[in-house]
This record gives sequence, structure tokens and C-alpha cells, in this order.
Amino acid sequence: MKKTHYFFKAVILLFVLIINGCNRDTQDAVANLRPYNNASLTYNISPAANSYGFLFYSSADWRAYITCKLGEQDITEGPTVYPASGNGSIHIQSVNFTVPENISEHIRTFYLTIVSGDKSLVVIIYQRSDLATLHVDPVDVALPALGGSATVNVESNVDWTARIPDEWLTATPGSGPAYQDTYVSLSAAQNRTGYRTSSVLFQADTMTRTVNVSQHAFHVSLPATTTLSYDGPHTVDFSVLSSLFWTISSNAAWCTLQKTGCAAADAAVNNQIYIEANPGSLRTAQLTATNQHNENQTFTVTQSGDLSLLYNTDWTGTATLEAAFVTQTGSMSMTIVDEDNVIVRGYPGQIIQFTDNSIQFQVFIDEITYGGFTGYNVSALFTGTFSSDQSRITGTITGSGTVMGITLDVSGTFSVSR
Repeated sequence: MKKTHYFFKAVILLFVLIINGCNRDTQDAVANLRPYNNASLTYNISPAANSYGFLFYSSADWRAYITCKLGEQDITEGPTVYPASGNGSIHIQSVNFTVPENISEHIRTFYLTIVSGDKSLVVIIYQRSDLATLHVDPVDVALPALGGSATVNVESNVDWTARIPDEWLTATPGSGPAYQDTYVSLSAAQNRTGYRTSSVLFQADTMTRTVNVSQHAFHVSLPATTTLSYDGPHTVDFSVLSSLFWTISSNAAWCTLQKTGCAAADAAVNNQIYIEANPGSLRTAQLTATNQHNENQTFTVTQSGDLSLLYNTDWTGTATLEAAFVTQTGSMSMTIVDEDNVIVRGYPGQIIQFTDNSIQFQVFIDEITYGGFTGYNVSALFTGTFSSDQSRITGTITGSGTVMGITLDVSGTFSVSR
């Protein structure tokens, strides 16, 4: 009997030790809290009111709550979570959170937090706006007076469009998709009419944003290049329209301006260029007009030299021609008659271009015999350059003619002196 009593007492003691040991292990074990799927830690949900589930593991008792922030303001109404607490388990668990409809123009951010012991799990929930959102930056744009563009950044949660009431202003692109940063280029050509303003209306659903656009005027009524004869003096009338203060200058003493600047004005300001007679060779002046915003326009005034000194001058030298792989060098003579006419080996020619540093002329010959060959319907274009002292002309020859019934292209060079 005593042995049996001790046996049962030992068994009971063993069970007590096992039970106490198990309790100590459970109390000392670290709580395990993790999501069922890491990808579910972020939700992107629609604007409509709805309920959603979240799966997780928690080995210890837990509690859950949900909050929402809009900027720095807490939103206390609406979001709920069920159940709000639970017991630890080795099995998968779930909570359901419910959010109200988002009727604001902003994206709402909810935070579902599950706490188990000293551990916490946060799920971020983004709820799109029920209304369109539209952000445009900047909202004021000034375009260069001489033409140019500026960039505007557009963001929206729905597709958007841009509308412009004036033809002088363009927006590229004129529309864009939702949830995409888009850079819109606002562009205008040079303003030749006067200070002007316009606006661009960006619209996304019922939301609108306006970008105000302005452009100063700056226009000088001169061609890019003005060419004048050597005699003089010359005067050239022009005007400047600028809605900003402006200046204009010349880099040559022989080319001067009546007005070198003026304050901003709504109407064009008349001005004049004065050019002295040219006693020498071809010369060039550059005019530079600048407005208050440091926008520049440049213009060139070219004045030819006195070409009459080259009239009725005789020139002799050689010409080398190549046709059908045959090269022939012979003598060449020519006379510059006046600014329009030239004679080459006794045949009349027409001057196409004539300056104090270059000459181009063309000769047509019905029939010519040269080097034992007779050519018909010969045309030749001479393009030459004068030496610095105008004592020599060198250049190229291109042309064509018919020899023995065959039409040949001819090219070559020439060099003549006086």
C-alpha cells in the first residue's frame, strides 16, 4: 500500500511540475505579431464607403484601432474596426475595417494599428477623393517678349484638359491623364503688338485652376540686314515698340542713331539711322537693341565700297577647264564694263553679283572654237574673289556645252590680273 501511495504521489507531483513549467514557458515567450501577407500592409481603396478585411498572426492577446488624418487635422468620425480585440492564437486571425465615403477633394489616409504586447503592426490605407483634385504650379507666368516658353506642372487624380481663349498663346500638351505629373509648356511668339495678358484654364472634372500669363512687347521694324550703296549719306527710318525701357547702339562710328533709348511706351517710337558715304571698301555695322529684361535683337547694316574704280578695267590670265576627263588650260581675258556688264574673250556677259571683294557673272555663247574643238550653246558661270588690293581675281567656273553632238558638263578655275 505504501508503494502504491508513493507512486500516485510522484505522478501527481510530475504533472504539477509539467503544468507549472508550461505556464512559465508561455509567460516568458516573445509575442509573435505579423501580417499574413506583407503586401497587404498598404491599401489603395475607392472613394465609396466600404468594409475591408486584414489577415494577420498574433500569438498573444491583441487590440486594434483605426485613425485618419487629413493634413494636420484628425478625422474622428467614420472609420471603425471589428473586432477591436482578440486572444492570442497560432491560427490566422482577421479584423474588418470600415471607412466612410470620401467626399472631400483630398486623399484620406487611414492608419489601422494592431497592438500585441510590446509589438505593433500598422496598416496604411489610402482612400481616393470622391472629387477631382487638381494642382497647378506656378499660377503666374511671364513669357519673353521676343518669344519663348515657360513650364507649368499639373497633377490630378482624374484626366484633365487645358483651355486658352487667345490664339497667340499655346499649351503643349493640352490634356493629361490621371495620377501622372505632367509638365505643360506655355509658348508664345515674339510680341510685336503691345503688352498682353491671357490665361490658361485647367479643368479636372468639376475642379478648375487658372494660370495667368503675361508678355511684354518688343519689336524693331528693321530687316535682319540692310544693304546700302557706297555713296551717301543715307538715312534709314525705323521704329521701336517696347512696353519696357529699351536702348539701341551701333558698333561703327559711320553708322549712328537718332535715338539711343526710350522709356516704355504703348505706341511705337520713330527712330532713324544715319550712314556716311563710304570712301573705301565694303563695310558692316551691327546694331543691338536691348530691353529692360536684357532681351537682345541684332541687325546688320552693310555698305558697299565704291565699285566705279573697277569699271572699264581689263583683266588677263589663265583658265583651266575639265570636261569628260580631259583637262585644258588656256588664256583668259575679260573686261568689267560697269556694275551690270562684263566681256569675256570678246563675248558679252551679265554680272549677277558685284561687291568690292567678289564678283559673279554669266556668259552665254552660241558657238565657240577653242583648242581645236567647236562648242555650241555654251554657258559658263564665273564666281570670283578680289584680292585685298583688288589687283587680282581668282575663282571657279561651272557650265555646259555641246561638242560633236554630245552635251558635256564643264568645271574649272580661273585667275586674272589687271
